[in-house]
Amino acid sequence: MSNTGRIQPDGRNAVPGDDSPLVSVVVATIGRGDLLIETLSTLLECDYDPFEIIVVDQTPSPSERVRRFMEEHRSRIRYIHKDTPGLPEARNDGVRAARGDIVLFVDDDVIADSGLIAAHSGAYKTGKVSGVAGRVLPPGYSHGGRTISPRRIAKIGRLGLVFHDNFDAEISAPAHHMRGCNMSFTRMALLEVGGFDGRFGGNAHLEETDLAVRVRRAGGRFVFEPKASLVHLLEPTGGCRPKNLADWFSWYGHNFSLFYLKNYPKPLFILYALYYFVKLPFSAVKNRSTAVLSRGAAGFFRGIRTYVRTDSSV
Repeated sequence: MSNTGRIQPDGRNAVPGDDSPLVSVVVATIGRGDLLIETLSTLLECDYDPFEIIVVDQTPSPSERVRRFMEEHRSRIRYIHKDTPGLPEARNDGVRAARGDIVLFVDDDVIADSGLIAAHSGAYKTGKVSGVAGRVLPPGYSHGGRTISPRRIAKIGRLGLVFHDNFDAEISAPAHHMRGCNMSFTRMALLEVGGFDGRFGGNAHLEETDLAVRVRRAGGRFVFEPKASLVHLLEPTGGCRPKNLADWFSWYGHNFSLFYLKNYPKPLFILYALYYFVKLPFSAVKNRSTAVLSRGAAGFFRGIRTYVRTDSSV
């Protein structure tokens, strides 16, 4: 099985039409009750109709304030609580529950621009678009006036070793990938590739990139739309962030090797391994931690085992 928790097509022809399509906004959350409420409050103020919000809460014991907020806004928010944490599977639960032709994913620590949903929806009317990468601004962002080539916005190099992000850019551009805190897809595109791969665990590093690569390989086309903007608060606690640096690098290594084994030619994997193990000591020195080196290496080989045990193509 190449994708645990695979989403099965349900026969719906989920392609955005000429009129304003229903947008399903999926917010996966864990352990960030107050921030979640702030995020949802900005989403509820978005200038677009129609849209729904689906909250997938993996917090073991959600606070009374969160429960009360969900109840007060139950006409616009559907609340799903699950006991097993994991960002990719939480997103998949949101896709399964979605009624919209477009599914927009945002994190639980963002401030949405009032035009966020409208800009995502509008980008699908410009041509055959399968996904939209939205603009992601850091806290306290101020316009710096820098000029960025469209060739350096949301791009992946041919061998997958060079990534261009620049998700704070101010111009539209074709995109290869997107930031998980602000991205959307047609529901059909998600169903065609089976949704997110639940094997990307821990910090979920590369789970959205893996999905983007698979959708593009299936013939999908992405665009970067700067009008679809939000501020990502980058909350250091909660969410899918591991408890310590060593755990973060362990999952980083796991997800790194899994991503390249899945998506790039096997004979080139030695190149990706060399790239990883050249970078890893520098990360250990930078963070003044030998655990980064040992746990990062162990995680890399654990990712290989995950792939071999669960992917029928091996």
